[in-house]
Amino acid sequence: MMASPPEMNKTKDEGVEPLKKHIQNWQDLLVEALYNIAPLLDHMIAAHVLTQENYFEVQAEKTPQNKARKLLEVVQHQMDEEKALHFIECLKKCKEHYPRLKDWLTTDAGIKRGPTEQKLRKQMSELCLRLGHLVTPISMRLFSGGTLSQFELEQVQASTTPFLQNKTLLSLCLAKGEKTCLSFYQAFHSEDSMLAKDIDEAGFQAPTGSLDFSVGHPVPVVSRPFESLPPLTTASVASLSSCSTAVEETHPLSAQLQDLTLKMEYGGEIELRPEEKELIREVTRLLGLELGSGMTLNLCELGLALGLPRGVVRESLFELESAGDLTQLAAIVHCFMEKTQDQNRLLHKIGACNTKRLMLSERGRLLLALLQEVTADINSSFEDVLQKCRHLFHFVMRDCFAEVEEDPSGASWTGPLATVRLLKKNVLVDRAVIQELEDCWGEETAESYQQSLRILAQLLRDLFPLLDSVEFDGNLQGEIYRCKPRRLHRVTKFKGLPPRMIYRVLTRKGTHSVSKDATGSVSRTAVTRQYKDICLKVANLLAKVSTEGNSKDLMQAEISDIIREIQLTLSKPEFTYDSFDAGIKLRLLSLVEFDPIALDIPALITLHWNTVSILAKYLKTSDRHAFQFNIEYVRMQQCLASLQGICSVRDPVTIDNGVEEVFCFLTSGPALFLVCLHCRGYRDGKYFMCNEPLCFQVFGLPETAMQEVESLGGKVLTVEKGKMWLREDCQEGLKTRLEAVSQSHSTLLQEGSCCFLVKSFSTECEVKFTFKNNKITATAEKNSEVL
Repeated sequence: MMASPPEMNKTKDEGVEPLKKHIQNWQDLLVEALYNIAPLLDHMIAAHVLTQENYFEVQAEKTPQNKARKLLEVVQHQMDEEKALHFIECLKKCKEHYPRLKDWLTTDAGIKRGPTEQKLRKQMSELCLRLGHLVTPISMRLFSGGTLSQFELEQVQASTTPFLQNKTLLSLCLAKGEKTCLSFYQAFHSEDSMLAKDIDEAGFQAPTGSLDFSVGHPVPVVSRPFESLPPLTTASVASLSSCSTAVEETHPLSAQLQDLTLKMEYGGEIELRPEEKELIREVTRLLGLELGSGMTLNLCELGLALGLPRGVVRESLFELESAGDLTQLAAIVHCFMEKTQDQNRLLHKIGACNTKRLMLSERGRLLLALLQEVTADINSSFEDVLQKCRHLFHFVMRDCFAEVEEDPSGASWTGPLATVRLLKKNVLVDRAVIQELEDCWGEETAESYQQSLRILAQLLRDLFPLLDSVEFDGNLQGEIYRCKPRRLHRVTKFKGLPPRMIYRVLTRKGTHSVSKDATGSVSRTAVTRQYKDICLKVANLLAKVSTEGNSKDLMQAEISDIIREIQLTLSKPEFTYDSFDAGIKLRLLSLVEFDPIALDIPALITLHWNTVSILAKYLKTSDRHAFQFNIEYVRMQQCLASLQGICSVRDPVTIDNGVEEVFCFLTSGPALFLVCLHCRGYRDGKYFMCNEPLCFQVFGLPETAMQEVESLGGKVLTVEKGKMWLREDCQEGLKTRLEAVSQSHSTLLQEGSCCFLVKSFSTECEVKFTFKNNKITATAEKNSEVL
């Protein structure tokens, strides 16, 4: 049994945070128990709970007790309640090292909590299951009101399913305490008071008088998670429901693996051996993922991370009858083992995988769920079913085009096949996947649509990664990693709106409350009302961007009038491709052209709500709207390390008459490498592109000419086997002088964008790039030196 807690201070102190107070009350036990602090520190560093500076401060202490005291001091004075909760979670992950804390980690009786926090803890499981996609408008309300930070909002949106998004949001609220829990319930009642009342009546009620929600009518939202949808197969016979209630998948992995067989589209099947199934279970555990029949991950990325060629991975997935996550994972594991017969090699590679690279954006997951909705109907050849499929595929393909095309405004939208042919020209799209789609859709029949489902699902998985445009992939071509952004980022003149203006529109009362039928499903009438409310919010948001504004009161207008107002607004000069994100504009046009009820696809309403969320996020003021650093390539210099990835640490910031942004470079070990980049954007309404100071490469240079070139001026970055890289400095005319020397020694001179030589001291290093006075500079930020 664990001892009773020490005597607590009886003086009421409203400023004390309950979790930190709980940790402080048990300081003596923690100091005594944390005699080997290294495992805990490793977990905290990996979870980004502890900074490197704090880590070294703790390790600098001489005795285990003092190290523990120093760590607890950091928790008390440098962490908020959320970070303190993460500290406890890290402690639980390595609890086998601290047997004295076994009982302490299983109880929280000493933590003082307010009535609303107690209510949220009691209702958490029910809320995770039933909130569904209400998580989007609720989290937007909390963000707009300053309760959630931008990072916390992105944490919620990064979760792979609505259930996990709800869990993340509620965990954040609980970590922040009573006031934040109260804000959550206020936002919840604003969005769907009927659901909130139903949950209250089914379970825990708050103490009388503790809550008061006088917020008027709710904004209705279809609440539906998609984990419970049938797997995407050509043989699926489940019936389509318009808006069913939430059901979280509960089948344990063991039961799914026991019955798992890889069924092929052509009728064959692969029986998995027991040892393969056990290996699949271990891979799932190492990845830390909950897999099922749904489509929430891009398992093709996993195959590439294992070293398999893209074509081999693609074929192994396209041959399957099902496109569910677990089936695809099993196929990739089977393919790897068939080729290598090396289980240890597989597990080693899995352990090094970045799981986030497998995850999809919220938009991608919703589009895949929409495909699952219509799977059963495709088996019918009735004209009305085929027409609905055409509308669905047209909507999906337009959304793909909006995701990858810099300026999609001039495209012709005659149908899904026409959009496929447009996508063939885009470099961000896998041409083999597009060619397969074009072959399937040559004839628009039920059979061709059936054959295209898994291919279209893979296209969505490829084009909608969770990692955004500040993530770069390095594709090795010879000695150089050619870099391209994971997702397209459009640079425009748009500067953004103050969050308070967006908040007022989003929190304006809805026109109707939700209606439900006898089964508890949201009715088609409710979807119609929601669609009008969505269009009304979009019209009012766009009016804030337009210089003319909107003098009309659209609250009582017909839906057709609101749609015409949106189309008219989007035709104004403020919404041309160089003034406003053309992809978001195309999605807004799709929103008004694809009426969920008119097309008999009620599930489209969830995508339309997501479009509102994307619009609201884009409209916020950000320096990223009008500026971008673009990394062209990375060249590893005389080292065995490889480039693993590049990502922006934080958004660009305009400061001190310049713009700066910090990038993190991930390598397989300490490395020396050249980074070539340029920047682009809008300044005073005019487009610019800067790649200065320029870099020059001299090839075929004899050793006798090396000193002569060095004496010409410029910064010598590196010299290697008759090759020299130089960067312009304050002296002008370097190019002219180099051309003269190059001609006299018959060497090749190549001009390129700005380059910097980076030396990293670990697998991660950070470099800050700054654009100022029409030049780019670079400085070391973390674990690096920059020349």
